[in-house]
Amino acid sequence: MALEQSSGQAPDREAGEGWMRDWVFRRNCSMSPRQLIVFYASLCVVSLIVASIAWDVGGSLVLPFTGIELGSVALALVVYGRHATDRERVRLSTQQLQVEWENAGVVQSVSFNPHWVRVSLPESGLVEVSSAGRTVYIGRYSRPERRAVLAKDLRAALRAL
Repeated sequence: MALEQSSGQAPDREAGEGWMRDWVFRRNCSMSPRQLIVFYASLCVVSLIVASIAWDVGGSLVLPFTGIELGSVALALVVYGRHATDRERVRLSTQQLQVEWENAGVVQSVSFNPHWVRVSLPESGLVEVSSAGRTVYIGRYSRPERRAVLAKDLRAALRAL
């Protein structure tokens, strides 16, 4: 639920277009996918050493249960890792308001005319951005109390155009 915000007239290097404001919201993850792999590999090594020792002294069921445990942990880490890079990005220029979100590696984007956008904060808690019959909800990775600040900042930036 981290917030990165940049503003000013510096062009966004990715888009090659002059973005006036850029809000990025990311999922708050304690470990990156690379760190997860290292953690899981070390867990496997330690668990398999202990299970092998138990097998040697006659614990014949320890090794199969260790395999089940490591498989379950691997499945949980894969699910976690797929969503570790989820994010939302809202970019504003004089020509467009672009809302982009990534969920499990799939990136989707919607662009609005910034002069016709309506920003509201309904009781659902997410910031609603709508125009021309299209509606997008943002703020999933922001704390609920910060969503009101996001809506206020976005409205102010749109009024400044």
